[in-house]
Amino acid sequence: MHNLLIVEDENIERRALRYIIEDKLSCINICGEAKSGLEAIKMAKKSAPDIILMDVEMPELNGLEAQKEIIKFLPNVHTIILSAYDDFAFTQSAIRIKVIDYLLKPIRPNDLIESINRSISLINAQNDRVINANQDDTLIKEAMKYIDENYNTYISLQSIAAHVHLNPQYFSRYFKSKIGINFINYLSSFRVIKAKDLLLNTDKNITEISQNVGYVDSSYFSKVFFKSVGIAPNQFRCQNKKQHF
Repeated sequence: MHNLLIVEDENIERRALRYIIEDKLSCINICGEAKSGLEAIKMAKKSAPDIILMDVEMPELNGLEAQKEIIKFLPNVHTIILSAYDDFAFTQSAIRIKVIDYLLKPIRPNDLIESINRSISLINAQNDRVINANQDDTLIKEAMKYIDENYNTYISLQSIAAHVHLNPQYFSRYFKSKIGINFINYLSSFRVIKAKDLLLNTDKNITEISQNVGYVDSSYFSKVFFKSVGIAPNQFRCQNKKQHF
């Protein structure tokens, strides 16, 4: 059983989150509900949750500010951010303070369940480590740094495994156990985030953006983007660019 803290200032949304979790995840115990960032910190100190669902826009302290304080005494907590805004810079800030996922409102039940299940998988994997903690942190940081610096070029499982000096098959299992998703899906998601930023902040065409995020074939890039976002790149640009600016 894993303890989960819900942090959401809207009563209806708190109730909806609780209902989904209690209906679909028997392995989760909801250990508390907080209505503000300050209350979230107090409750996290008291109940030491394994997982936190953290709304961003809240009174007193926002979700990211609360997360910064919480990881000082719960460094291994798995926090899932809930936000109405699809903001690239905001997402990057969340990653830096150990947020493991970022869900856009309105939250789709399947996305919420999938995200919590990834957290559970990661927690279970951390309880059964095969290398020590220092090596663990270094390898994951090196792998993510490699992706961050090379996402716009060809990256294979073999190339990143060689970079961190692991067998490709072992690295693949290891990466998934620590991050919660496999290497290919993580790389695709990272590239889609970068593509969204280019779609909203530049006038580059789809072919240029495709190449800028590591895809030689723009039609394949569009398929990956559609699978991740649910709409085509051009449609995403049209729907979001006016609002973004």
